[in-house]
Amino acid sequence: MKALRRVFIPKPATEKYAGIFKRAGMDVLTQSDDADAVIAIGGDGTILKVMDSLLGSGLPILGVNAGHIGFLADCELAGVRDSIACLLSGDYEIDNLPVLKTTGPGGVCVRALNEICISRSAEGGILHIRVLVDGREVAVVASDGIMVSTPSGSTAYNLSCGGPILHPNLPVVIITAICPHLLAIRPIVVPLSAKIEFTVLRSRGRNPLILADGMAKCGSMTEGDTISVQPSSLACPVIRTGRRSDYYAMLGEKLGWGFRG
Repeated sequence: MKALRRVFIPKPATEKYAGIFKRAGMDVLTQSDDADAVIAIGGDGTILKVMDSLLGSGLPILGVNAGHIGFLADCELAGVRDSIACLLSGDYEIDNLPVLKTTGPGGVCVRALNEICISRSAEGGILHIRVLVDGREVAVVASDGIMVSTPSGSTAYNLSCGGPILHPNLPVVIITAICPHLLAIRPIVVPLSAKIEFTVLRSRGRNPLILADGMAKCGSMTEGDTISVQPSSLACPVIRTGRRSDYYAMLGEKLGWGFRG
């Protein structure tokens, strides 16, 4: 791969960490226009925000964990100098993370790297949602909501709701109910290319929200409304330097597997 020397570090990390990259021989820019790459420093929330803001730019992003978990990061802050050396020498790879999209009832299209979900409002009650995959009915789910998660998003909200962890290279997505009323309702894994449709059949209280990576960007739904979740034509290029070549060891470390409480 080509050497990456001109990097953009979004605020607020710029002032605190720019010196590390400058001392290693990199040019730190104040905007992304002329950059070769972007360095996102922080926890998963910060890295996700940077990725979302740069969708469509084509700029590769190196995630550096300065937070607690850091599933989206390529390296820890303590080991960032090794990753910088990889960028300067061209010793890295690019992974393109899949992006989901949906259009709300008002016509606003949104995209998400982790998940798109329908969630009951704070003053709302249980929802009844019909789930279709490629035009075939899968279930009618009574729950607090439902989501579609990408593999990279499988360790986020999906994991909290009991969904499986997926290897990031799998071309699939997960449909996971949020607090389902029936124990028989379980997450289901379907191809990334599938067209997934959610229809709100019943809703108590205030209208449920459509959330993209936890943000309400395209309004709410009323009874009878349908949204379709599909893969976007966009992808998010992320830099892999091999600092985390053992994905399973990383999971064990982050989740505390193999340690007794």
